[in-house]
Amino acid sequence: MQSFGRRQRPRRLPPLRPLAMAAVVVASALLATAAFVTHRLWPLTDRAAGAIDARGLTAPSGGGPGAAPQVELVAGAPAGHPKHVPARAAIVVDRTTGRVLWQKGAHRPLPIASLTKLMTALVAADRKPGAAFLVTPAMTGVPGYTLGLKAGDRVTERRMLAAALIASANDAANALAVHRSGSIARFVRRMNAEARTLGLHDTHYSNPSGIFDTANNSSAWDQATISLRVLEQPLLRRMVGSKSYTASPTASYVSRNTLLWDYRGAIGIKTGQTTAAGNCIAAAARRKDRSIVVVLLHVDGDEFATAARLLDWGFRHAG
Repeated sequence: MQSFGRRQRPRRLPPLRPLAMAAVVVASALLATAAFVTHRLWPLTDRAAGAIDARGLTAPSGGGPGAAPQVELVAGAPAGHPKHVPARAAIVVDRTTGRVLWQKGAHRPLPIASLTKLMTALVAADRKPGAAFLVTPAMTGVPGYTLGLKAGDRVTERRMLAAALIASANDAANALAVHRSGSIARFVRRMNAEARTLGLHDTHYSNPSGIFDTANNSSAWDQATISLRVLEQPLLRRMVGSKSYTASPTASYVSRNTLLWDYRGAIGIKTGQTTAAGNCIAAAARRKDRSIVVVLLHVDGDEFATAARLLDWGFRHAG
């Protein structure tokens, strides 16, 4: 008869001590945090995903991928009628041809909040960004979101362009204005002169940042025209299509345009929000050889979801 020996008792695991249990909980939390950071924030360090540093914003002259010849908006019979669009004004444009696929109150002058910075960038970028300059008191003190610039700080035109377009910093817009024209008032005159040159009959600016809504108005039609011009400028096109910008080892700007992460083919362009203007967005996307631009002013609800739906609609009707 075979003997199996004595039956061994199962070994008991040593009891977990409180400190050990706490270490396990902390380690689990750190792993979960690392997973979240990897999933949500790691793309910001990937240039291929749109995050770039200052050196990465040097674009070759003559355009590049996504560049388009200068086109004008052309009205015609609408390509259809998208379902409920909760905005006071809206427009969908085929960027390749300038054809207006659909519009709603497109010539209605309205406050546009930080979409104003698109014209600020166009005027400020009328020549190649130059060397560093010193911040003066006239460039500071603006309300809303700012970089916290102080008189005596040393900045560059390229950094201020990125801060205005990507982070939507109001003091960066002021810094560009005063540096380029000597005063806010003189720069605003240049903005309005450029608006007349572009035939923007619904547009009048009163400040370079858009934080002040009084006498600072434009229309969906005019903002679509400006968006096309910005996308024609290699440097500005790179900026409005960037998820983030590394200004220094301790400073980076992250775009508020969530479409750059969530919408396939998104290439920009700018968001804006004030109490008077509500939620505003100029959005653009490219798929294969087709590009669509959408502008929404005074959106009731999620401007990103509405813009994404209209971009989808535009791609279906732009043939």
